[in-house]
Amino acid sequence: MAASCDRAEAPVEPPRFSSSAWANEPAGFTLLSDYGFDDAMSVGDGVPLSDGWYLYNPDGFATQTADPGAPVSPPNVGQWRYPVGFGGGAAPATMYRDLGVPRGEMYFRYSWKASNPWEGHPTGVNEISFVIAQGNILVVEMNGTPGGPYHLIVNAEFTTSNGHLDNSTGDDPGARYLFGNVNGGNYVVTPGQWYEIEVYFNMSTTSTSRDGTIRWWVNGTPVGDYTTVNFDAAHPFEEFDFSPTWGGIGSSKTEEDFFWYDDVRLSVRSGGVPPAPVANFTSSCAGLTCSVDASSSTAQASATYSWSWGDATSGTGKTTSHTYGAGGTYSVTLSVTDAGGTSTKTQSVTVTPPNTAPTVSAGPDQTDLTGLLYTESATFSDPDNGPWTYSIEWGDGSSLTGAASSQGTISAAHRYLLFGSYTIRVIVTDSLGAQGSDTKVVTFIL
Repeated sequence: MAASCDRAEAPVEPPRFSSSAWANEPAGFTLLSDYGFDDAMSVGDGVPLSDGWYLYNPDGFATQTADPGAPVSPPNVGQWRYPVGFGGGAAPATMYRDLGVPRGEMYFRYSWKASNPWEGHPTGVNEISFVIAQGNILVVEMNGTPGGPYHLIVNAEFTTSNGHLDNSTGDDPGARYLFGNVNGGNYVVTPGQWYEIEVYFNMSTTSTSRDGTIRWWVNGTPVGDYTTVNFDAAHPFEEFDFSPTWGGIGSSKTEEDFFWYDDVRLSVRSGGVPPAPVANFTSSCAGLTCSVDASSSTAQASATYSWSWGDATSGTGKTTSHTYGAGGTYSVTLSVTDAGGTSTKTQSVTVTPPNTAPTVSAGPDQTDLTGLLYTESATFSDPDNGPWTYSIEWGDGSSLTGAASSQGTISAAHRYLLFGSYTIRVIVTDSLGAQGSDTKVVTFIL
C-alpha cells in the first residue's frame, strides 16, 4: 500500500554528498564488502560474482551497463529491467550476499536511481533493497502513489510490536512503514536522479526492550532516526539483497522501466552476532525426583540455563534436579540464552512416588484360650502396588501362604498340638517386593 504521513517534505535537490567519505559509517566498523558492479551479469541461478556476491537472474533482466554519471564508481553499474507486462509482486532479479555470521548491528550504503518516467505500482510499493533474517526483513523502498511524489522510507517487516513508533503506520505486531522524522520529515526522490542511500541499524536487546535503532540518510541528509525499535532479538540478520520487488500482487507494467545500482558497501561491528544457541538436555528420574543435564546444548560459555518443570515451578543451572509433589507426566522446558539469542527445548518426564510397604496388624495378644484350634484374623493396608502375597508363621515351626487381590482382612485357622505360648508373625508383600509385618502372642492354657 502507499504509505503516507502528514509531514513536511525535504528539498528534492540537496547538495551532493561526497562519495569519498561516508561520514555516517560508525567508527570501528569492519568492511564486509565494497562492490562496484564490475562483473558481467549472466543468466542463471546462483551466478557467482566477485566479493562474495551471487545473482539469481533466470530471465536475464539484470545486466551490467555503463553510466559515466554514476556517483561513486563509474562507469559500471547494475541495471534491473522491468519489461512491459512484468507482473506485480516480483523482482526482475536478485543479487545477494551472505553476511558471514548473523549480524545484530550493520551499516550499508549504495547509490540507486529509478528510470524517468517511472510507472509506480497501484499499492505504492517499489522496493529497493533488503536485509533478511529468519521471518524478519528490513526494507528500503520508494513509496508513493503512481506518478508520485515518491518518498524514501524504511519498512520494518518484523514479527515484533512497534505500534509505539511515532511517524509510522502498519501492522502491530508486524510490518511498520517508518517515515522520515528529522530535517522536515519525508524525503522526496525523483526518478531519473542518482541518490546515495545509507542505513544503520542496531538490534534491540530483547524483542520487547524498545532499545533498537534504525537510521537512514539520503545524499548525506539525515531522514529517519528511530531509537526505540523492537527487533526480533532471537533472529539476527543473515543476508543482504538487491531484489527490487515491484508492488504487491496484481497489475503489470505497461512501460519498460529500470532500476540502476552503483557501488554498494556493507560494514559490520567486528565479530558480528554469534550463532543462536541450541538447547538440548537429558533427564533421568527415580521416584519423584528428576535430574537434568543440559551439557549437550550448543551455547557460549556465558550462557544461562533456566528450567520450567511443568508444575508451576522453575529452576536454573546447566545441571540440576527437581522433586515433584506427586507422580505423573510433566513437560520440562529448558531455555538457553546467550549473546546469540534464546533457544528452548521441551521434553516429557514421568515420575512415580516411592513404593510404600504394606501396613500389617496381626491383632492383639491373646491368652486363657480354651482348645487348640486357633483362627488368626489379621488386617493390612497399602495405598499402592497390589496384588499382594502373605505368609503366616504360626510359631510352632509351621506356616501358611496365600494371596490377596485387595487390602483388608487375612483369615486362616491352625491347630496347635500342645498347650503353651506361640508367637504368630504375619508378613504381607506387595507386587514390587516391599514387605510389612506384625506379630502377636497367643497362649493356650488348660
